[in-house]
Amino acid sequence: MKVYGKLIAAAGLAIAIIAGFFYWQYEKTHISTDDAYVNANIIQIAPQVSGPVSAIYAQDHQVVKKGQLLFTIDQRPFVIALKKATATLANTEQEIKAATNAVNTAQDLVQQRSSEQKLAQKNFDRIISLVTKGVYSKSQGDDATNQLKVSNAALKAAQDQLQKALSERGKMGKQNAKLRLAKANVAEAKLNLSYTKIISPADGALVNFTLRKGAIITQQEPLFALIENKRWWVDANFKETDIEKIKTQQIAKVKLDMYPDVTFKGIVQSISSGSGSAFSLLPPEDATGNWIKVTQRFPVKILIENNKQNYPLRVGASCTVNIKIN
Repeated sequence: MKVYGKLIAAAGLAIAIIAGFFYWQYEKTHISTDDAYVNANIIQIAPQVSGPVSAIYAQDHQVVKKGQLLFTIDQRPFVIALKKATATLANTEQEIKAATNAVNTAQDLVQQRSSEQKLAQKNFDRIISLVTKGVYSKSQGDDATNQLKVSNAALKAAQDQLQKALSERGKMGKQNAKLRLAKANVAEAKLNLSYTKIISPADGALVNFTLRKGAIITQQEPLFALIENKRWWVDANFKETDIEKIKTQQIAKVKLDMYPDVTFKGIVQSISSGSGSAFSLLPPEDATGNWIKVTQRFPVKILIENNKQNYPLRVGASCTVNIKIN
């Protein structure tokens, strides 16, 4: 019996030594931390227009698809605004058409007055020449001079009227400022009307969705959040003494406290350039006589590659991360 006892003790010691050796080897090639938490993109949903909620099509914690209708805002004032903008556009187009006709009329009048001025100039030159030679009387020369002055004044008035008509009409086509403004108002009214339907910007789960029909909501004021479920990662805080060993693209194993028997595969995406305490609201003040050296921790972002459908991930869940460094 003593021999068997010694053999069992020796076997146990050998197993312990072998286990210790493999553990030592594992520790050389892996680093881990349990200061890690699951994270995902969190989108704050806020309306682009203000108004009362007219209908609700979702509920808190519901999983929704991208483009799915969540709720609507009373459309009536925005429909009226669109009708007004459309009517203003039609009126502007009519005004531009009338102004264009006025420009054409003014151009025709300028051509007519220009022809009359040229004729008056020829008559003036001819009559003044004959008056100088004594063929025509001085009074006939005065009449020709007055006629030329009248023609010049009529031409100048027609040219001024043309410039006024051109100014009132503005540029032609798409370059017309009034037309561009009217079209922009229509586009804005259509956009505001589309904002009365709030849709999901991505696949995910709704959080803090407490809306009720009839509630008055305000533009740009966050109402609830959407947690995207297509891209998950872990923010793992490693000791500064381990950071040198960590490189991007290294493979990691992630175990969540809520699923202790399930291992998720991860890959190191990035390493923070600053410690977690460096970005806190109240950074530690080390310039005191009571300074104590504390090992700092640096956040490491690890993407979770194989999201398991039967084990849904949740933001803020605690986990343990193990990175293979060799």
